[in-house]
Amino acid sequence: MGSTQNKNKKTMNIQINNGLAYLAHHEERTKSHKGICVSACLAKLGIHPSQYQSTWTVRSKANATYGVLRRHGFAVRSRKSSIPKGATVGGIRNSIRKMQDPPESCYLIHVSGHMLLLSNTGETIIDTDPRTRDRRKVLDIKAVWSK
Repeated sequence: MGSTQNKNKKTMNIQINNGLAYLAHHEERTKSHKGICVSACLAKLGIHPSQYQSTWTVRSKANATYGVLRRHGFAVRSRKSSIPKGATVGGIRNSIRKMQDPPESCYLIHVSGHMLLLSNTGETIIDTDPRTRDRRKVLDIKAVWSK
């Protein structure tokens, strides 16, 4: 008898860039999604794509990324009230410098259909879709640090 293979099992397409392992392609499922930009941000924080199932689910109709971070020992706090309404990614960098979060904190920035990671000085750590002049409107901002 030959070996049997599970036909439902998918292998992840992992890309390694500057020592970070993250998804090479989006993974779409019936009721969930795993995105490249989110997996790159999580990889920078030390969470490999094989350590979580999805980054967005239909059931919660929301982002599952924060739960992944909390399960791996990170504190996640909203900082949306600390930035002006209608702020852009380029415009919030000064606001981030003024925040009183722990020195090792970084910031997950949500824009339409994308996520990026900024340092506590407002510099870009991870952005899989970089811009020279970043005028993307910020939908949400979360401070993240290790507990």
